[in-house]
Amino acid sequence: MEDGPVEVPRGEWRMWHEVRATDRTYASRIGYGDYGVQHPAALAQPLAPRKGGPSWGTLRYTTDRSYFIVRTLTKGPDRIDVTRAAARRITELPEFRGARAGHGEAWLSDCAHGPRTTGRGAGGFREWLRAGYLQHMTYVVRSLPDG
Repeated sequence: MEDGPVEVPRGEWRMWHEVRATDRTYASRIGYGDYGVQHPAALAQPLAPRKGGPSWGTLRYTTDRSYFIVRTLTKGPDRIDVTRAAARRITELPEFRGARAGHGEAWLSDCAHGPRTTGRGAGGFREWLRAGYLQHMTYVVRSLPDG
């Protein structure tokens, strides 16, 4: 948990823009292929039963240049505070598009500003993945030409 947030560059997005900006006749016909915020190799891994799982998870946010990833706790007495603080880190980014940008942003904003006395709205793996993918896909679709 000490590592803090991490920014992972979006090389695929940058490359797509660079190819589209060339004067090649085929460049306008090249579409953007998106795999989300998880490496496509993970899709090929078989699901295995887990016992317990890690004590941490992640909240993720897509910006134009990177994936912003913040670890959060899955259990323990500080779980709610750490999860809400992770969501606040994201909502305080200059690149945060606001709670009205989509369902993923709305969830992150609600989580960030939720009460510290209850875990309601702080979620777990399912909600964190859902919010991450919702905001990511909404952002990518709106960023594409004709999006």
